[in-house]
Amino acid sequence: MSQQHKHLLISQPPGPLKLGFAFGNVVGMYLAQNYEVPDIGKKVSEFKKDLEAKKKPPSEK
Repeated sequence: MSQQHKHLLISQPPGPLKLGFAFGNVVGMYLAQNYEVPDIGKKVSEFKKDLEAKKKPPSEK
């Protein structure tokens, strides 16, 4: 295999990766605009609060 052919094989993967990334973004935008997608940030913060509440020892009275 010549040096030029090796260069072509190495330089080809970013094209499909960019296309897949762009397609994923378009699909994500469509879903976010047309369906009720949950807010992941809010869910994560609620989960962290629940974990913190379970870690705290019960207060003595």
